[in-house]
Amino acid sequence: MGPYPTELRTRVVAAVEQGDLPIAEIATLFGVGMTFVKKMLRLQRAGEDLNPRPGGGPAPKLQDQDRALLRAAIEQQPDATLAELQTVLAEHGRSRVSVPTICRALIQLQLPRKKKSPRPGAGRKTTQAVAAAGAGL
Repeated sequence: MGPYPTELRTRVVAAVEQGDLPIAEIATLFGVGMTFVKKMLRLQRAGEDLNPRPGGGPAPKLQDQDRALLRAAIEQQPDATLAELQTVLAEHGRSRVSVPTICRALIQLQLPRKKKSPRPGAGRKTTQAVAAAGAGL
C-alpha cells in the first residue's frame, strides 16, 4: 500500500480542527490510524507540508543482469542450492550478496527454491532395520 493521498491528509486535519469529534473517531471515520492523525496534526502545527515524503527504500542489491543470471542458473541446474547460486553470482564478478537476498530474488522471479533432494531412505530407518536392531538386544 502506498502513502495516503494529500487530499485525505488535508481532510483529516480539517476534521480535527473543526473540533466536533475526538481523534479516535476521526481516525475510524477516515479509515486511518490514530498515529497517522497525530502525525498530520504535528506536521500542520509545525507549518510543514502534508504531502507524502519520497520513499522507496534502498536500491536492490541484485540488478536485472544478476536476476537474469539467476534465472539461467536455475534453468541449467534446477536443484541448485542457494549457496551454489551465491557462488555462481560470485564467479561472474557480481557483488557478494547474502543467501536471504538470493532467496528473496528467487521469490520475486517466481523461481523454485527447491534444494537438492535427499537420497530415498537416507536418514530414515526402515521397519526391517528397526526389527533387526531390536532382535540384537
